[in-house]
Amino acid sequence: MDREFLERLGLTVETSDDVVEAELMIASPQAFNPITRQFVTRARFMVMGDRLIPIDPPELVGCPPINLAHTTGATSLEETVVKSLVDHCIYLSRRSSELSALGFTPKVDPVTLQLTTELVIGEMAITIGTDRLGNFRVLRAARSGVDLTVPGSQIFELGEFREKSALEAYLGALFGDEAGSAPKKATAVVQAIPLKHLFTAFGAEGSLPPTSTFEVFAELKVGSERYRFAAARVTGRTFRGLLAGPRGKVWSDRFELETFEGITALVARVTGVAKEQIEVVA
Repeated sequence: MDREFLERLGLTVETSDDVVEAELMIASPQAFNPITRQFVTRARFMVMGDRLIPIDPPELVGCPPINLAHTTGATSLEETVVKSLVDHCIYLSRRSSELSALGFTPKVDPVTLQLTTELVIGEMAITIGTDRLGNFRVLRAARSGVDLTVPGSQIFELGEFREKSALEAYLGALFGDEAGSAPKKATAVVQAIPLKHLFTAFGAEGSLPPTSTFEVFAELKVGSERYRFAAARVTGRTFRGLLAGPRGKVWSDRFELETFEGITALVARVTGVAKEQIEVVA
């Protein structure tokens, strides 16, 4: 990117070992850290082609790159930076409220403005958090103190889980938890109920209320490998499903009840094996 063009945008440009960095002074009172109550008065970027990558201060690191092709002047550039920070603060407030409503304790780092919360599922400890666009993802997972591989692109919508247990089940299945659900209780043994037992007991006369929670779990074997399926009702006849194997997630999507192919059929399609080779364990 042309140095003169960058300077016309109000940037101070520095070049070292072919690395171009640029700094912008910010005067807007909206550039504000709501935790420390301090104003953000400058923004530093790495120049990559026609994009500016925020690298300082911590409140801006991770914000989307700024495309200079859509920037016309210093005011426009400052407005873009400030809007990115303000949008992130709005996401923080909304997502924190959503976590609290589900029964989690949200934490916001006062320096980076990173929102996180921690879950304990059986022997696993999982930390989830938001990116700068408000998307939730798993940041860290460990079993008995040993770190697990975290899928880098694993994004999920918190609003799809009506209860805390549904999210715990989803994440438990994602990382291969034995139960695929909430932590084990020391005071009582609670067994899962096969759906066929429910049908035997109640027949086809009953129905599921429109807004009640409904979750389904299944463990299957394909050869020597185990797979875990989990699905949670989002609303009405819409579900959010996940299939996890020995190396983590292999399928995840929303689906309508009428179009779902069945658990065994799904595993057969995803793994590329015949349905007859799949054994339902639980």
